[in-house]
Amino acid sequence: MLIVEGELERPRSIDPSELRRLPAQIDDVSALVPGRDGSAVWLRDVLAQCGLKPSARFATLASGDGKFAISVPLPPLLERAMLVYRKGDAPLPVAKGGPVRLLLAGKVECEAPDIDACAMVKGLGRIRVTAGKEPDVGHVHH
Repeated sequence: MLIVEGELERPRSIDPSELRRLPAQIDDVSALVPGRDGSAVWLRDVLAQCGLKPSARFATLASGDGKFAISVPLPPLLERAMLVYRKGDAPLPVAKGGPVRLLLAGKVECEAPDIDACAMVKGLGRIRVTAGKEPDVGHVHH
């Protein structure tokens, strides 16, 4: 389950199989993220269904095992983030970052001023939309 919570009108838990029924499917993420494959939906569409509150400014992206979380500004995330949930006709395997993996369209670098490449979270389990930045977990720049 992917838990989507925080500064939302309708927080919810989403089974990865539900993502297939959302409009605006990305059938081939390799066109947007070279070297990656799978099918996805835009994060902005998922959050729009949940009803972003005006106070929403950041999103904390956390792995399902709780060992990693990164808090990033919401605007670039809404522009570039997609939730990959399928490879071919099968669910995205854990070995590829499943059951849900967040990828960012375009070129992304670590410690970039707008959004950090570390926001591409494998095994995404929770998206918490917040008014302010939250502490990162297991995220260290060298």
